[in-house]
Amino acid sequence: MQTQPALWRERALATTQFCLDRFWDEKARKFHPATPPDPKALPWEFMWGNGVAFSMLVGAGDSEKIAAFFDGLQGYWDTRALIPGYDAYLSSPGSSDKYYDDNAWMVLTFVEAYEKTGERRYLLRAVEALRFVLSGWDEKLGGGIYWRENRQSKNTCSNGPSAMAALVVARHLNAPYYVGWARRIVAWTNAKLQDSDGLFLDNCDLNGKQERTKWTYNAALMLRSNLALWKATGKRTYLTEANRIALASEKEFVEPSTKAFRDEANFTHLLVEAFLELHRETSAPYLRARAEACGNFAWNTLRDQQEGGHWTKWRIEPNRKQTRKTLMDNASVARLYWLLSQ
Repeated sequence: MQTQPALWRERALATTQFCLDRFWDEKARKFHPATPPDPKALPWEFMWGNGVAFSMLVGAGDSEKIAAFFDGLQGYWDTRALIPGYDAYLSSPGSSDKYYDDNAWMVLTFVEAYEKTGERRYLLRAVEALRFVLSGWDEKLGGGIYWRENRQSKNTCSNGPSAMAALVVARHLNAPYYVGWARRIVAWTNAKLQDSDGLFLDNCDLNGKQERTKWTYNAALMLRSNLALWKATGKRTYLTEANRIALASEKEFVEPSTKAFRDEANFTHLLVEAFLELHRETSAPYLRARAEACGNFAWNTLRDQQEGGHWTKWRIEPNRKQTRKTLMDNASVARLYWLLSQ
């Protein structure tokens, strides 16, 4: 009888292959954002989607594709900037704005690529990208990392990944320095953006006005950061906080009709990853069960059983009218399956 990890691996392989067949350009070593192509859109994926696609390839352990895509991403790396970082999209050098969260996602994935392949260039680029990420901190509002270079808001989606990015680099280099950064970022985010239930608001502007939407991925990266700080420092309060965020997420984000998290794949796969990491630490059964519920919902409901791939909307839509599938959604689901296969 097929084991559960083998089943998830089979689904991961099928979805990854769909992404390579439909979105990957071997010659350019880049991904297109949609199939069929949207004539009104840019030809190559934005940096956020690239980060998800890279995490899919790392999950698959495909060292050749990892290396090829890493090379293809060089066009996004702005070396003319005072502190180099990844632009949001391909354009003439220096003309695109940069997002601190985009670069933090890349740090996470590059460190994972380094740990799987031993290729030191991935770790070195992670350090370079993290330098750009941390340059997004200033003392307005008492600290915090901006969302993007226009410096209009400080978001959980930039601070949570940045804290975690510092912690994964700390596993290999200059641990006291990077763990110190993570502790500062987590403390600021807790003070400015955490609600009383333990979950996190989207952002605050420079007047301190909060945008109060709660997203799965914001809970995910703060959960992971607390869990990693527990491992790095031995302070049990961080583990207690990780468990509190997980329980609050279970209460807030589960859609009763599907038993999956309510957000779409590009957010949901990150909370699945956080739940699985916490499950490895605590063995709490609900964590693995919820992750598997998300995976089964994606496979049984969102998958196009005629042509392959997955649709965008992370909910039941019997009269679906979609005609276009995106790299972001399919790479996110593939990443989710790879996580469940471990």
